[in-house]
Amino acid sequence: MTKKIKIHDGIVVALILTSVAGAWFIDPRCIALAGLTSLIMISSAFTGFCPVHYAVGKLVQD
Repeated sequence: MTKKIKIHDGIVVALILTSVAGAWFIDPRCIALAGLTSLIMISSAFTGFCPVHYAVGKLVQD
């Protein structure tokens, strides 16, 4: 697994965990962040474009 993929996966997991923690401790509407993250992941499976992977690719050298 490359460094870029590890960073990408870490960012995605952090977004989902932040959303769940926010929904648990702050407001249930915070779960929308997890839903949005999931929609982007599903659409990237069909389109081949992921904004997080694109940004990591621009910022990190392998």
